[in-house]
Amino acid sequence: MWLLIPILVYSLIFLYVRHIYSYWRRKGFPHENASLRWSFLRAIYQREFHYNEAINSYYGVGKERFVGIYCFFRPILMIRDLSLARTLMENQAGHFNDTRWDYIRSYRKYNLLEKLSPLFANSRLEAMFRNVEKVSDHLVNKLNSTSGSMTTAAAASMVASAADSDYCIVDMQQLLRIYAVNIIANLIYGLDIDVFKQTDSVFLQYSNNAFQRSGINSYTFSRLPKKSSLTYRLRDIVQQNVELREDGATIRKDVMQLLVKFRNGNDIEVREKFNWHIENVFEREKVISIKKVARIAEYLLENGITTIASTAVFTLYEILKQPELMEKVRNEIKSAKAINGVKEKQQQPHQINYEQLKQMKLLDLCIQETTRKYPSVPTIERTCRKPYAIPNSKRTLNEGKSFVIPLLAIQRDGKYFQDPLAYKPQRFLHDSNGNPGEKFTEFGLGAKTCIAQNFVKLAVKQILVKLFSTYQMKLMPMSDFSVCYDDTPYIRSADGLRVGIKSGKVKFEL
Repeated sequence: MWLLIPILVYSLIFLYVRHIYSYWRRKGFPHENASLRWSFLRAIYQREFHYNEAINSYYGVGKERFVGIYCFFRPILMIRDLSLARTLMENQAGHFNDTRWDYIRSYRKYNLLEKLSPLFANSRLEAMFRNVEKVSDHLVNKLNSTSGSMTTAAAASMVASAADSDYCIVDMQQLLRIYAVNIIANLIYGLDIDVFKQTDSVFLQYSNNAFQRSGINSYTFSRLPKKSSLTYRLRDIVQQNVELREDGATIRKDVMQLLVKFRNGNDIEVREKFNWHIENVFEREKVISIKKVARIAEYLLENGITTIASTAVFTLYEILKQPELMEKVRNEIKSAKAINGVKEKQQQPHQINYEQLKQMKLLDLCIQETTRKYPSVPTIERTCRKPYAIPNSKRTLNEGKSFVIPLLAIQRDGKYFQDPLAYKPQRFLHDSNGNPGEKFTEFGLGAKTCIAQNFVKLAVKQILVKLFSTYQMKLMPMSDFSVCYDDTPYIRSADGLRVGIKSGKVKFEL
């Protein structure tokens, strides 16, 4: 009698697992062969704990436009076709909306992030440009002070003199990551601080905590809600900042100022003449709470750090790998400084304005190529909110099921990009008819692109211009070099991104 109980339990577990792993076969979808063999279980394990790399590696198995796969106990539909991926992401019928950012105002439902897209319009970024430039100067000051104190014990762990030249070696991956944190602290949270000097900053602690968590947590675990004291500390910063701005004690041209204007129902739409002053209203008339403002700021912090840092790191890495490309970038910087009759000698050394930065088209192409080869979000996953009939097929994706787009694999597919593993910014040049050279997804797909992509490009272009204008640089040999995609692309090496820098005026050749 007692022997029958474990047999019954094991039988129920077996039937439950078999039912889950037969989902796509029962629904008539193209699917991978599911069994309880070791090879299948190993694949499931990889998708659970190395989600991005495992999903993208399975992209090349088969040729169907979509295929049903399994991530632990979750059936997921993988999209292999770029046009189908765009169709799904551009869907306007609410099948795949992210309900976390839905809010209701005047009995109408809005997506909060889409409503906030004017925050990152070009006219707004132009007004914020000097604050961005100030943050980039923080990194330059850090490099100058570090190279000037080469004999100290603290600097010895990060910087060492090159044996055969005047170059100093720095871990540019770490420095650019701190630069990204500094950008978010100054422009999103609205604080006038230098994170390079404030090593105990809550922003650095948050960044380090998120970076460590991404390396040890599985995809499923990372989706669980997290309680962190850092979140509450960030919320306190937001509350203090919001109260100062609503009282009129602080007016600063940054994203926080625009968030507070939105909270008070002020117009944030793009206008030729824009007033940064906040018209404060009664609390009951506020559009969103301070808690919601803090949540938006934390979302931009978490996603902005990884996007800005990875884009800047890999753009710098690829440019330094190609001396000819690096020389072209420097020449473009020299040319941009002289547009509209503004001569370089009339400006402070290494200083540019927003219009000059916009003229640097080669840097734009380099950033495009970086986000193609090293997308900051290697996979895009969406959950179906209501049954969706897949175009040009007889299949329907049911409510509650998810699809995943292996963005990294698609953007390295020779079907869409010629010589996909090569770094060729010129591939995106327009032809004589104005058509782009190759298909491109950039910061997301379709209508669901990153609302802050222009902000990211501005931050990345500014720091690259500052570095190439101020220093001579070269790529140094790195041990155990590899690129990891567990959460976002980063260089997995004990040395990080080793770059030799030498201060002094850079020689440009036109």
